[in-house]
Amino acid sequence: MKTALLASYEKDEALRRLGKLLIDNGWTLLGSAGTAKHLMDNSIPCRDVASIVGPPILGHRVVTLAREVYAGLLSATPEDAKELRHLGIAPIDLVYVTLYPLEATISDTTSTPEDVIEKTDIGGPTLLRAAAKGRRLALSNPDQIDALESWIKNGSPESEREAFVTYLAAAAERRVADYVNASATYWESKTA
Repeated sequence: MKTALLASYEKDEALRRLGKLLIDNGWTLLGSAGTAKHLMDNSIPCRDVASIVGPPILGHRVVTLAREVYAGLLSATPEDAKELRHLGIAPIDLVYVTLYPLEATISDTTSTPEDVIEKTDIGGPTLLRAAAKGRRLALSNPDQIDALESWIKNGSPESEREAFVTYLAAAAERRVADYVNASATYWESKTA
């Protein structure tokens, strides 16, 4: 059974649609605290990732930043798979992340540096990059759900997997690069 980890800032129709799509196709769902609660409240079975890594800490700033998550995303070899089994860590096959609204916070002229710090996502970009590096399905935009649904309904053909994973990895890396660039540009403006 495949496992997906969903960590979405937006608790919206796209998240519910993805959760239902995955459940209906035999996937197991893990979610960050708010995401898992939203899905469960909408009758979509989802296990809180805290059951694996412990509860959020530091005022909810550390939720998914745990070796159990990243080992599940970065394992690549038969030896890695054996080590995961020994450690009791399940592989993660897909992540879906919508990031904290940093760009909107930066563009809001009433935002303070403290507001920008608060809306700077660390776990989300790290999940996307680990999934991209681990050659997992890394969804970084709700618009990609259509392509995932098409791929799944087509039988998830192995012959198309590498091209699909590469497309998603490129988009995830671009999303993270743009996000980090917005942050860097903002903070550079404060040093002038």
